[in-house]
Amino acid sequence: GGFGAVYRGVLGTQNIAVKKIVVNEYTVDERLFRCEVDSLMTIKNHPNLVRFLGFCSNKARIVKDKTGSEESFYPQIMDILLCFEYISNGSLDEHITDEFRGLTWDNRFDIIKGICEGLRYLHEDKSIIHMDLKPANILLDDHMVPKITDLVSQD
Repeated sequence: GGFGAVYRGVLGTQNIAVKKIVVNEYTVDERLFRCEVDSLMTIKNHPNLVRFLGFCSNKARIVKDKTGSEESFYPQIMDILLCFEYISNGSLDEHITDEFRGLTWDNRFDIIKGICEGLRYLHEDKSIIHMDLKPANILLDDHMVPKITDLVSQD
């Protein structure tokens, strides 16, 4: 996904996707990040959205000001890990560009319908706009059910 790499992890006995966000002054605003996490946490178990499981962040102390022998330290988030359910069948862009995976017309219709149902839930029920909807942000589960990922809310 954008701003970070996604890794496969394990939580208990369950495979999960862990997105490590690269943190610097250009990628993450802490206030905006908290708003995004709050938005993700309001989304309940919808069949067409990748389920958010939680997050963790590592705070490091940096020197902000040094006067004489005194130093002032201010916390700053350095690492952010977002945890999601693991979807094993890849993204839609892999399926539509690989002729050997061939999607039937029924598959295509069901995928489009599922994407629309997920977007309707986000827009009407949660007032969340995706802002970066593309085939790479649609994951397909083992039954070819589409799951929207990489959500960005618009307040």
